[in-house]
Amino acid sequence: MIDFVRTMRPQMSMVSCAMSVDTSKIITFLLAARTKTYAGSGGKVTPALEGSKQLEYAEGEWLYRDIYNLGQGLFMGFETIYFQNEAVWSMAYFGDFTQMTEEEIDRILRVALIAKQDTARLWQRVTHTVEDYEYICEGTGSMEKMKGDEIVKKADRQVYFFQYAGGYIGK
Repeated sequence: MIDFVRTMRPQMSMVSCAMSVDTSKIITFLLAARTKTYAGSGGKVTPALEGSKQLEYAEGEWLYRDIYNLGQGLFMGFETIYFQNEAVWSMAYFGDFTQMTEEEIDRILRVALIAKQDTARLWQRVTHTVEDYEYICEGTGSMEKMKGDEIVKKADRQVYFFQYAGGYIGK
C-alpha cells in the first residue's frame, strides 16, 4: 500500500512556511520549472497516484509538481509549487487533443511553450505559429488568481483546447 501522505508531500526541508512568499519569486520559479518539465521533456518521476503521470523540478527550498491523467485524447491535472514544504501556488487544468495524436500535440506545444515561456499559460494573450499550427493562449488575472484558455488551430480549425485556473494559496 502506498503511504499516500508521504508520497504526496514534497521531501524537502521540514521548516514551516510562516512568512508570506513573494509572488514574483513564485513566478520566476514556475517559469523555470515548466521549461524543465513538460515543455523541456524532463522531470519524470514515479507517480504518487497509480495510473497518473508526474513531473517534478526542485531548486533549493522550492518544488514544482505536475500530476496528470491522460487517456483517449483527454487529460486533466494540477500543478503545485511548494516553498519550504508548504503549498504556495496551484493550478488545475483540463485539455482535449482528440483531433490530433499525442506526438503531434506534444511537438507543437513544446515549441510554443518554450518560445513563449514568459507569458504562456499565465494571464496574458499569447500567439505563436509552429509549422501549420497556430497556438493561442488567452488568460486573465494575475499570479494571485488567474484563468485562461489555450487552443491550437490548423487551417483556421480548432484541433486542441486547454483550460486552466489557479492562483496563490500561500500564507
